[in-house]
Amino acid sequence: MQEPTPTTLGRLPIRRLVTGLWQMADQERDGKPFDLDAAAQALLDYARAGFDAFDMADHYGSAEIVAGMVHRAMREAGERPPTILTKWCPPPGPMDPGIVRQGVETALRRLGTESVDLMQFHWWRYESPEWLDALEQLARLREEGLVREIGLTNFDAAHLRLAIRHGIPIASNQVCFSLLDRRAAGELSRVALDHDVGLLAFGTLAGGFLSDRWVGRPEPAEIPDWSRMKYKRFIEAGGGWGRFQRLTEVLAAVARRHGASVSNVASAWVLSHDAVRATIIGVRLGEAQHRGDNLNALRLTLDAKDRAAIDAAAGALDPIPGD
Repeated sequence: MQEPTPTTLGRLPIRRLVTGLWQMADQERDGKPFDLDAAAQALLDYARAGFDAFDMADHYGSAEIVAGMVHRAMREAGERPPTILTKWCPPPGPMDPGIVRQGVETALRRLGTESVDLMQFHWWRYESPEWLDALEQLARLREEGLVREIGLTNFDAAHLRLAIRHGIPIASNQVCFSLLDRRAAGELSRVALDHDVGLLAFGTLAGGFLSDRWVGRPEPAEIPDWSRMKYKRFIEAGGGWGRFQRLTEVLAAVARRHGASVSNVASAWVLSHDAVRATIIGVRLGEAQHRGDNLNALRLTLDAKDRAAIDAAAGALDPIPGD
């Protein structure tokens, strides 16, 4: 199986397809029993197949612990260890040097590593101005070697620009970006391109709605999981199920022309944007694997006819409000 294409974030090499571990929080929700050894073995299989960039956060259940187990196993086997992208999501409040260092050191303990490859900083509300204090301290920890690169999550264009003007070395910004949610294609992409900040796209498959499974299907009466409920709201904001179905029909037609899947086409469309360095595809460790199909998104080149049809169908959706 061909390995995912490499790219870089600052000094950090990563793959253009990143394995997202957010679903571990759901797999462990409400005290569900979860075999960490089995999860680590499943994730090790991903890494050895070339899917060796993992995205996680401090609140994704045991994701950092499992990723650390894989990192240690590969080091001990003399293999190149995976690239770790994690997130620190502190509550708003004072961000003195001790608090920021504690946030980084907590991740290091869980990962069992000496440095975090990419520490992505999330801030809940810009009305609390301490976010700049936190980023300044992260920049010092980067100089110290505890963090290789600094990323952001869900920052809008104005606040990304402000962080850069304050001299913070920002390598990435992880944001929702899909055919349903195209907000990142505007001003945010322009700022990112101007300052060599790579966008990491999540939600590219809209919780699975942008897949063959939902082409020609009736609108679901109930949504069993919180992630898919979120993306169902995007569909509603875009004008409803009927418009969404017209989009999936166009994606299915493009997919048939290329011998690909709807998910491949949706991913390829996002990956083709100049500001996007990688997309993050979530996995449920120990359950279904789609590595082979996901690789098709990297092999797929959308031509002018494809793009015109897709852009017309996506343009018929109401834009998601906000930046």
